[in-house]
Amino acid sequence: MKNLILLAAILATTLLTGCMQSRYITERYIKNNIEEHIEGKNSKISTYTILQKMLNTNRSYIEFTGYKYNEKKGLIIGADAYYLLRQKTSGNNTILKEVVYIELTVEQCQAILTNYKLLKDKIKEDDPIIYEAIYRDYTVSDDLFIGYKKTTNSSSSNIDFWVKGEKYTIPTNQVMRKLKKFIKYSEF
Repeated sequence: MKNLILLAAILATTLLTGCMQSRYITERYIKNNIEEHIEGKNSKISTYTILQKMLNTNRSYIEFTGYKYNEKKGLIIGADAYYLLRQKTSGNNTILKEVVYIELTVEQCQAILTNYKLLKDKIKEDDPIIYEAIYRDYTVSDDLFIGYKKTTNSSSSNIDFWVKGEKYTIPTNQVMRKLKKFIKYSEF
């Protein structure tokens, strides 16, 4: 009976964590690192959810959230990063997970929108040979570059966001459509 209860608890935990989508990691960053909280004072900040996505390729998670605070406007990217630690003992495959953050200006977001089209057009012209991969990248900041990869069997429907050295592959149309909406939102 105890084994059945334990099995049911493990199954329920697995199902619940597998179905989790929105974790609001960028909200936590914005509320604690962007917005100032002064004792006895009120504050106001506006946020704009752009993307909250669990990625199936490596079960990682990424969020994009825009904000307006006083005269400052920007975008926060929050992403899971996983690291396989060096084994200290045989069979120890410990994985360390952390959330990394990047702050982008509205101008950097606009640069993503401008340059992804150029990359996409250029990668279409590339003709890799068998077993070759061709990469086209644009550096947005020290911690972020975007890019496309083309092999003999691939297309450019997904864009890679390289956040602090980790790759997050996202459907291009989905993220660019939402970034355009964020740019409009930031103009008001």
